[in-house]
Amino acid sequence: MKLLCLWNLIFLLPFISVSLLTRWFMIWAEAGRENVIFGASIPVELRWPNQEFHRQIEPIIRRIRRRCWQTLAAEAVLVLLICLLPRMFLAEIFWMLLIFLDMFLTFFLYGCGNRTIRRIKALYKKEENRPQIVYADLTNSGRVHGLHPLPFAGVLLVNLVLTVCLGKSQPDLKPAFWALMGCQCLIALFSFFMDRLRNRVISADSAVNANYNRARKKVMAKAMLELMILSTCLPLAIGAAYTVNQGNLRLGEFASIAGFIAYFLLVILVIALLAYRMYQIDRKYQGQMFLGDDDDAHWIWGMFYYNPKDSRNMVEKRVGIGSTMNLARPAGKWAMAFLGLVIVAVFVFLGFFAVEETLPMRAQVQEDEVVCRQLIVNERIRKTDVRDTELLEQMPEPIVRTNGSATDEYLKGTFRVGQEKGCQLFVRRDARVILRIRADQKTYYITGENDRLTEELYRQLQ
Repeated sequence: MKLLCLWNLIFLLPFISVSLLTRWFMIWAEAGRENVIFGASIPVELRWPNQEFHRQIEPIIRRIRRRCWQTLAAEAVLVLLICLLPRMFLAEIFWMLLIFLDMFLTFFLYGCGNRTIRRIKALYKKEENRPQIVYADLTNSGRVHGLHPLPFAGVLLVNLVLTVCLGKSQPDLKPAFWALMGCQCLIALFSFFMDRLRNRVISADSAVNANYNRARKKVMAKAMLELMILSTCLPLAIGAAYTVNQGNLRLGEFASIAGFIAYFLLVILVIALLAYRMYQIDRKYQGQMFLGDDDDAHWIWGMFYYNPKDSRNMVEKRVGIGSTMNLARPAGKWAMAFLGLVIVAVFVFLGFFAVEETLPMRAQVQEDEVVCRQLIVNERIRKTDVRDTELLEQMPEPIVRTNGSATDEYLKGTFRVGQEKGCQLFVRRDARVILRIRADQKTYYITGENDRLTEELYRQLQ
């Protein structure tokens, strides 16, 4: 039950943070802009002080915000119900469903606002408002960057040294440390990519364009550097949790979950500060944004860009921060197909996990093998490889998970038990007897569907 509470906590705090941040940026902050509202571009002649147009859209903005609060209240009730669920696997499934529901509702509200604003804007279009040619001075706008490579190289070097040192002192976690190093490299590559994106032209004045893009790119580079510094501390936290875990599995699990929550919340804080800084920059230059095509037709619900005539693969988002893909390009289509496969895979995995959790853990002798299965065959041990068997009343301590599952109901996967590494566990937590099998290559800890069947399995192997 304690582990279930911690598992709910690890979902709850990030979920609340991300949900509030997303809705603030997409609903509240977006509705306060002048040049783009709910992803619909607002031409200069319709911006403030055009009181007639604003009288039309203010009730819509209020209605969207009211629906935002109503859906948040409904989700709060669902969160309370999820926290009352008695099983961890049920909580995991409903948390994932709630995350997708929250994303859908936020995008749905934003899309409704986009369609309504575009419909009202169309009523104000006049035939005499034909496109005009505007000459813009682009002398400096194409050479603007905000990223300095030296700090990024320094952080990568520090992280490399930490990875090597921690990998030697804690070899069990070496793959995890190198995976984090890979993530650092990806953040650095993403930072350089964002700094080299085509600059946005908002004004006929080249100095305004240069200052606007430089400010945005500096803010983005600063946020990416903060994420890299934060991620550099993560291997140290993992190493500390692993050290605690060596003496106490439950305390180690708590330390790992607490560390993950703290790290995730700090990441959310960095992203929130980035979003706020970008919002402030846009507000500062809002009065000078006089250029830009009315390309609402290429923005599906104001979020997804689809323009076959645009040769760019990446374009700046209309909502949020960063860039998005042109879905009319082959790269955009492949990216959307991959995203769809990922979403389907998540639901397939949840279904598989739900079915597996409802099935008992079975271990039995079949011909010349000991077979352990829970929906699928997890372990096969040849009887000719068994060197020794023993019934234990409790597991040796400490138990350190290397790869596998550790829920309120069972331990399954690869663990370090005592001082022995690479042990395979297939154990119910409520078991009073555990069968230890020492084979030629590994040591196995196994329990049957109940204690009687575990003892019977032990007798069959004598």
